[in-house]
Amino acid sequence: MTYLILIVIAVAVALLDDRVRGKKKVPPPTVPQDIPRPKKRAEQNATFDIPPMRGVPVDVQIAAEEDVLHAQELRTKWEDARKEAQRAKRAREREERAARLAAEEAEAALSAAPRAAGRRTAAVLPQLTPDAMKQAVVFAEILGKPRALRRFPQR
Repeated sequence: MTYLILIVIAVAVALLDDRVRGKKKVPPPTVPQDIPRPKKRAEQNATFDIPPMRGVPVDVQIAAEEDVLHAQELRTKWEDARKEAQRAKRAREREERAARLAAEEAEAALSAAPRAAGRRTAAVLPQLTPDAMKQAVVFAEILGKPRALRRFPQR
């Protein structure tokens, strides 16, 4: 019973304390201010006319040597021929690959008919040989139990 009286007194003191002294003042939230921008000044941003240039030649001819032009033409012809040779090589490789795949598919279709049932079961079930079983035991010892099956210490 004494504890109940102490709790009631503590709550009453807390309520009266807020009323007597007033609530704690919380500063208002800060509002972001606009970024101050510099004012435009017409005098500083004034444009001016570019004066005419003196002593500049009126007719400027770009001189190109014939040797340089001839070398550039030879280079472009050589690059075009090389690209064309690469395209032809890729096309031949594609045709050879397609012919090889077609031959393999035809051979597989002929030989797959009698072994189709045996191949399906072999693909689903693993090969159970003595060597495979030995290897499985070694892997189980090395790897250990999965983490989900291990017992964790209680804290």
